[in-house]
Amino acid sequence: MAVFNHSAWAQLPSPTTNYKNLNVIETVPVELQMEIGGESVAWVEADINSLLQASGLSLADAQANVNDIFYLWKYDDSETAEDYFVADELQPLSKEGSWWWLDFADEKKDVFVAKGYSENCFAWSTNGNVLNDEGIFTIGFGTYNGAAIGQKAHSQMYAIIGEDAILWDINVEVVAEKVPTFEECTLVGEVTVVTDNQLSNGWNGRAVRWDLDAALTALGASSPSELRCFYLNEDGEMTNDYQTYDGLGYWMSMDGVQQPFTSGTKSWFAQVKSEDGRINVGHMPGDVFTGDGTEVCKGSFYLRYGTNIYKLNFEMTVIPDKEAPTEFVEKGYGELYLQGLANYNDWSVGYNVQLDYEKALEVTEAGPSDVLTLYAKTPEGEWNKTTTTTVASGFWMTADGKWCQYGNGNAYFFENVNFGVIGNWGHVPGEDVPGTTYTGEIYYVNEANGYYYTIRYRIDFVEEIGENNVVGEENITVVVSDDGALTEVDITPALTALGIEETEIPDEATWSVPVFATIYGEDNYTGEGYAFDAEGKTCNIDTEEGAGNAIYRIGYDAQDGGFYAEAWQDIPADAQYSIKIALGYGGKYYVYNITVVPAGEVDGITTTRSIQSAFDGKAYNLSGQSVDGSYRGFVIKNGKKYIQK
Repeated sequence: MAVFNHSAWAQLPSPTTNYKNLNVIETVPVELQMEIGGESVAWVEADINSLLQASGLSLADAQANVNDIFYLWKYDDSETAEDYFVADELQPLSKEGSWWWLDFADEKKDVFVAKGYSENCFAWSTNGNVLNDEGIFTIGFGTYNGAAIGQKAHSQMYAIIGEDAILWDINVEVVAEKVPTFEECTLVGEVTVVTDNQLSNGWNGRAVRWDLDAALTALGASSPSELRCFYLNEDGEMTNDYQTYDGLGYWMSMDGVQQPFTSGTKSWFAQVKSEDGRINVGHMPGDVFTGDGTEVCKGSFYLRYGTNIYKLNFEMTVIPDKEAPTEFVEKGYGELYLQGLANYNDWSVGYNVQLDYEKALEVTEAGPSDVLTLYAKTPEGEWNKTTTTTVASGFWMTADGKWCQYGNGNAYFFENVNFGVIGNWGHVPGEDVPGTTYTGEIYYVNEANGYYYTIRYRIDFVEEIGENNVVGEENITVVVSDDGALTEVDITPALTALGIEETEIPDEATWSVPVFATIYGEDNYTGEGYAFDAEGKTCNIDTEEGAGNAIYRIGYDAQDGGFYAEAWQDIPADAQYSIKIALGYGGKYYVYNITVVPAGEVDGITTTRSIQSAFDGKAYNLSGQSVDGSYRGFVIKNGKKYIQK
């Protein structure tokens, strides 16, 4: 590192920003070659040691005042740049933060000057305006959108102290990206996509799910935008190597030879939908395929990051068109919890919500090429097809959970549903006060067989979006019998997660049945526990309908430390029911994911025993709490259930 005059000024002299008055002590030519689609920015190291020597300024003072040293030309839009630059004024790099934009000075597009952002901008980064201990200031330089191979352009930058300056004369040439050979690359993984496509789908294609994250991990990339896509020609060489984007793909012959699109040929295609983890596979429409299920299209192409490559193999069968189902059959349901900002003065809430798309695929018996379609119901109860789950789109719902054309009043919308992800949702601005709650249903329909999966959602409007307050969860199996059975459960993990130091559940703790991602207790608690129907919904046994639907009742027994479950109807020997019960304390919840099975049907459960041996003449409610003679409602005493009036 150079040694500087220790008697240097503590402050920089006011710089001269009129380039005509500058004493240029050094001119540094900079030749840059910028790659189209390059993976990195080209960095220019601006060494100012000679300027410091000429000015008698210490490096420390220069570092403290670095924002007053570096300047770019400012272009005056009211004049023409006939002789490169005509404006007298220079602009400091720090004026607009750590980024600056260079734009063309005129239509000749051979001179870049400091201007605002446009589609033609070169991007400059000043590396945080840091002058390092070697007296070097580093800036990054990136190509502009739409740059053409072979294009050349010129720009200038100054470092100024007083009237002394260093000039960097920058010349840029846009070149093609240097592509490694196939032999220089390493195959880090591959996947085979097997699907079919109905004859009439043609180039509408099928959106096929694949594990994009696994490919990115194997390649060492962090974003799909960093990937390149290519195929191998007949000589085994990489071709068409350029950046992937939503829709990039190749047309191929039946045996996978890449070929240009030609209407009427027996060809097919695969497109990488890189941003949302899917591949679109389709074929030439019309009468070129018979669609009898014997025509199988096979082919491959590759994704590249650096010298790592990932192979995508495809097998697509063109099949006859399937008949649309005449009716829809529900096969299961899931729950979705949303929080909305009350009195929010904008349309969009804008945070991602993950739906259980994989479960929806499973219960609707989806095949490898089946894509679920999102439906809603009109106020008249009619089905309304809103969007497939592979298309970024949306729809409006009324405050009472019905599909509508456009939101008015308290209406809200869902948007950008892709494979179970709602990427954006919102509501009419300013219409919902704190405490407002909307509930409704949307449906994933497998149009191949008419099976559907219901999403029951709840939207609670709050003053501030909060985090999920579930602090832990545990999977357990509980046995149910006609006489009642107790399954012992160690609640120590729950107490620890909830911050309870005692070994017993404190009186302030409560049991509830969570219905959404954040706990909201079911309303059907009747004083003796929770009664459930076959779908895992709670039943209010104080009503005739609820009592008729109840299959079993379950509650926590504090005396013997476990869940007590009693069958209220005959339960098939191979039955299994899934429910959730949560222990709440201090605004936090610990959730038990419970599988309920009939007694004698599950091996390995040794902590279950008849309720008769669990009580010693005391009376308990069905939550396991000891009660006296003043208690009114159902009680258990010596294993028998009574109504205590």
